[in-house]
Amino acid sequence: MGFLALIGARGADAIGATSLQSASEPGPSSAAADLVKMHRNNLVFVSGNDGSGSVFVANLGGAKYGAKVSVGAPTIAVGHDIFRMQLGPGGTPLEIVQGVDENVAIDDEIVVLGNAEGAGVINTIKGRVVGIGPQLVEVNAPFQPGNSGSPIIQLKTGKVIGVATYLSIKKYDPATKEILKTPVVRRFGYRIDSVKNWQPVNWRTFLTQAAEIQNIEKLTTDLDKFLIDVADDSKISSGVHTNPAIKSRIDQWQASRNQHQSPKDAAAADQNFISFLKVACRADTMAARQRLTYDYFQRRLTEQERDRASIAEIFDKIIKELQKDR
Repeated sequence: MGFLALIGARGADAIGATSLQSASEPGPSSAAADLVKMHRNNLVFVSGNDGSGSVFVANLGGAKYGAKVSVGAPTIAVGHDIFRMQLGPGGTPLEIVQGVDENVAIDDEIVVLGNAEGAGVINTIKGRVVGIGPQLVEVNAPFQPGNSGSPIIQLKTGKVIGVATYLSIKKYDPATKEILKTPVVRRFGYRIDSVKNWQPVNWRTFLTQAAEIQNIEKLTTDLDKFLIDVADDSKISSGVHTNPAIKSRIDQWQASRNQHQSPKDAAAADQNFISFLKVACRADTMAARQRLTYDYFQRRLTEQERDRASIAEIFDKIIKELQKDR
């Protein structure tokens, strides 16, 4: 018999948690609602300064009842966006599907037991399996970021096939590198059965690295905002771009554009500024690559590097156009 574990996703968000809240039961009666009634005590909501999420109690195996376990010892899954804290034995935990490849099929009905708009109420988000990979399951149940950490349950067995983890939002056309008018959204959950190793967590180191990757993600968002802002009318909206990593250079550039410059000097100022932004796309990620030791943050950094490469390519196109004007 295995030990119980409290499992969630996006560990960095959960670390700053200020409260754990037991789930409230939804109203509608259905197979999904029956699952909620059966496992209500296994669903817990986490909230903190950086957002909210969900965790659940499951039987992962690995220790016998009666054996000593370090209650609350945190670990994070290598290659997966899953955070685990051990609990002592007791209760009736959720069961995990072992061998998702053999026991789950495309189009199987699923339900994500999520935190409805962060309100502390279980939301039964229904959908189907649309893809199965070595580490991930893709579903079309429309869960949101606040549902991260919720169990994805196969309705016909009532067992967990994955942890609702993230949305993949494609913002750029892979062929043209242009910004898409309507971003493409896909939703994924990590398979628990595919976890091979768990990495122990030192809170102080983990929090330091969490802050660094959050700053990188924020700058990526702000560089996106800059591109969208400029694309609207070729001007910068006042007071919108406040990220300290780029604000002073944006202010200098705006001041230079307000001066009476020749077209050649104006193009040169524009080129120097866009060149700075292109360099900014890589400077912080290159430095972080040397410092981040947790697999969880290294993988998030890889995602940021991909997004930044797309942004840098757009800046590069702008620079080439400006060079034509000089």
